[in-house]
Amino acid sequence: MSLCGMKKRYLLQPLLILALITTPAKDAGAQHKLSFNVAANQDIVKAASGYNMSCFYHFTRHFSGGLELNHFFPKLHRSTKEEFELSANDIDLNFHYDLPLYKKLICYPITGISHTSEKEYNLHNQETVYHRFYSFNTGAGLYLEGYIIMPFVEYSLTVGQLTQQFVLAGISYELDWKHTGHAKNNKPEL
Repeated sequence: MSLCGMKKRYLLQPLLILALITTPAKDAGAQHKLSFNVAANQDIVKAASGYNMSCFYHFTRHFSGGLELNHFFPKLHRSTKEEFELSANDIDLNFHYDLPLYKKLICYPITGISHTSEKEYNLHNQETVYHRFYSFNTGAGLYLEGYIIMPFVEYSLTVGQLTQQFVLAGISYELDWKHTGHAKNNKPEL
């Protein structure tokens, strides 16, 4: 399979999974709401910086699931004999369950799976090596609900071939196509 074909497959598989999950929910009293998120992402262990883009479908008032795309910028690493740049991309399928804490402050546990592709570029011999692996995701996040643009922070731990820790800080926008007006006014309880 060509590299272009692999990239298309790599990007389309999670979208197909999300479509299969959300299609039955259309007739099961779903919220008909999507949230779009953008965040700065920091790998605590490797001190790598990047960004996160995600889209979540809200199955109910409290339960949502979605795809997250993460990119970590190339970072120079040195060993005794070599210098190389390490960068990474991953696709996550994560689920959240919103738990009200105080007034508009909401906490949500995170669970899901991710597929990571790390790229190691050796500056000395100009060779590139890829490491690809799956991981289990867990963690928690906080956000302020009730605003058009909602700030959020997350901590996540991935366990698989590597154990990694991430901190995200970003903003979220909710789109509700079932009702008129902003989504915050149209949230039925479970």
